[in-house]
Amino acid sequence: MKYKPNVYSPLKFLSYIWPLLLLLSALACKPDDEIITTDPEAKLEFSGDTVLFDTVFVTQGSITKRLKVYNPNKKAVRISDITLAGTSSSPYKLTINGIESPLANNIELRGKDSIYILVKVTVNPSDVNLPFLVADSILFNTNGNRQQVKLVAYGQNAYFHRKVAIGTTTWPNDKPHVLLDTVLVQEGATLTIQKGTRVFAASKAVLLVNGRLLVEGTPTERVSFSGYRREPLYTEAPGQWEGIRILTKSENSSIKYADINNTVYGLRIGNPGKAGTLVEGCTVAYTFMDGIVSYTSDVKLVNTLIRNFGQYGFGGLGGGNYEVLYSTIVSYSNQLPRETPAFVVADFIPGTDIKNQPTSLRLINSIVYSDSFRDEVLLEAGAAAHLEITNNMLRTEKYKTSLNANGNKLNIEPKFKAIGKLDFSLDTLSPASSAARFLPEITTDIKGKKRSATTPDIGAYERSID
Repeated sequence: MKYKPNVYSPLKFLSYIWPLLLLLSALACKPDDEIITTDPEAKLEFSGDTVLFDTVFVTQGSITKRLKVYNPNKKAVRISDITLAGTSSSPYKLTINGIESPLANNIELRGKDSIYILVKVTVNPSDVNLPFLVADSILFNTNGNRQQVKLVAYGQNAYFHRKVAIGTTTWPNDKPHVLLDTVLVQEGATLTIQKGTRVFAASKAVLLVNGRLLVEGTPTERVSFSGYRREPLYTEAPGQWEGIRILTKSENSSIKYADINNTVYGLRIGNPGKAGTLVEGCTVAYTFMDGIVSYTSDVKLVNTLIRNFGQYGFGGLGGGNYEVLYSTIVSYSNQLPRETPAFVVADFIPGTDIKNQPTSLRLINSIVYSDSFRDEVLLEAGAAAHLEITNNMLRTEKYKTSLNANGNKLNIEPKFKAIGKLDFSLDTLSPASSAARFLPEITTDIKGKKRSATTPDIGAYERSID
């Protein structure tokens, strides 16, 4: 038998070790952030130790908030479980990786990577009128290391007003009122809002008044109107709801000591030929468009502050009878792209056939000023208009000659107390101090402080000496 030597075959050898080489190569090339560590010291970090929901009105749920879960380690971690402590009985709901569930298992998180957990709360009704606490927590288990994030919501019962037309009624102040849609006060009916009442309005909500609106705030128990969102981020955000609109059949409405915030427009009035609307002791702020605008109507504004608006602060268009007394209309550090003067009275309505309407204006003891426009006053009322403009502080180039009399102070900074803190009371060195004309029918200011009977101050605030 002929001997055959054993011939070495490289290809055959490689066929045996090739899978091993591929495995070693894969392990060698796998980045650190994908290698899962089992180190119990590998902890997670969170965007906060508490997810806080400000006052949530019961049965209406809330916005959804996000919790960021971050892996600060170089290597990946496997979160064994993420658990809502109250499980399915909790008022909170979690959405993890797109799935709504109180529990998720084996969530892998690469090194230096993060995920978001969506958290939502719905608070059930109770008999408690004061705010109450609803708490829970999210538990995380990673390599035997347990961590938690607290969930806290303040719930409160409220009166809810959906799309509805109402007759004569009173809104009490024992619970907040939430406007979810259009609320119409019918012709001939009266809506009375008690002092100290809080009204919160959802997006597109509007209060329409075709009857009579009586807001009975006082200097110490003011009525507030604001947006539905309670987070601090939304406190100064305009355009969260439509606002208050006085319609054609409405007459003799009175809005006293109210704060109207976060609207598209604060107050719109259009009731030609009807008894006028009184606005006294109010603040109107954070309006996407107008603070107060009236169309061919009668309006009396007393001791009122209007600020942070996107169009007119106060507008009287298409004629009408307007009294603006002891009021402050200002625009400082305004984030809205305003292109119109703060104060406008005209005998026409732009873009319509309404023009040459009878117009009367009494602008007395008021401040109209800003840190932006050089002309904050526009008067286009025709030669027949009755204008009484005295003892004001106005920023104007257009009328710096014609209005430079009758106690008016033009283009002189009013010197407010703390503009940065939105405090538009008067500084001790303000030229508005003791410069007003005494009006015997107005004896107090926006805060109920007694005005001087001889030398009162211009603007909504009578100066106080600390």
